[in-house]
Amino acid sequence: MKYLILFGWVLLLSCSAAKVAVPGEFEKAATAMKVKGVNGWMINQTLTFGEYETSPVKRGWDFSSVWQASRISFRPEDQILKVFDINTDNRSLKERSKLQFTIENGKEKAAVFALEKLSEKQLVFKNRNPRWGEVAATTNLQYAFSAAIMLVSEKQPEPWQLVMVHKEGRGEMVEEQGYLTNGDVQFTIETLRIGSYTNKKGKEQKVLGGPTFAGYEIRFEDGVVGVVDLLDNQVWMVNDLDPAYKMILAAASSSLLLKQQKDLSSR
Repeated sequence: MKYLILFGWVLLLSCSAAKVAVPGEFEKAATAMKVKGVNGWMINQTLTFGEYETSPVKRGWDFSSVWQASRISFRPEDQILKVFDINTDNRSLKERSKLQFTIENGKEKAAVFALEKLSEKQLVFKNRNPRWGEVAATTNLQYAFSAAIMLVSEKQPEPWQLVMVHKEGRGEMVEEQGYLTNGDVQFTIETLRIGSYTNKKGKEQKVLGGPTFAGYEIRFEDGVVGVVDLLDNQVWMVNDLDPAYKMILAAASSSLLLKQQKDLSSR
């Protein structure tokens, strides 16, 4: 399935200008800003969109570990695998990293400090003949991305917290979701997926492999106030939002663009 999804991505990028279809009413009341600096070298990486620009992003704690051990089982289904000369191992992967940057627009400025942690357990199926390789199935996945955001232009900066989580266990899947809050005001963040796209001939086609990850939608109460489009590298923001809240959303959007783990359901 992972290869099918990957092929769907290649097809999507090569045959169309894929982008998130934002709600009609939101599109009329918002501004789309093209993001520059997302792709390329991560050293001294900076993002710019609209009137917003980040400082060079400082990264650290790029730590990962892998542990794998043979799995012993006497279940009937595992014994059948032995007949086909297939062994199974348990594999545990852990990753963590951090990033830090500031973002400003000439009037407001915010500081961001973020942490990212991933823990994944896999069941690895492997044939004794090395040319057949191996296939890994995720049995448990836990992920958390958190960021502290502060408006440094204020005399008494009010801390905001961005939290994104994704938990996946055997037989169930929970989409990545999160929130952005200062304790009094709270925005919710939801994953966006697209199931179709418009090809070069102007015809709508379905995405091979099912709906694919496209970005994030930021909501306040029942309305959309921001969209992070990862397919077309755009940030949408509603126009009549308070300038301070716009800066907070710009900082949060930058964090979502910069975090290393994106579509975890494809792991």
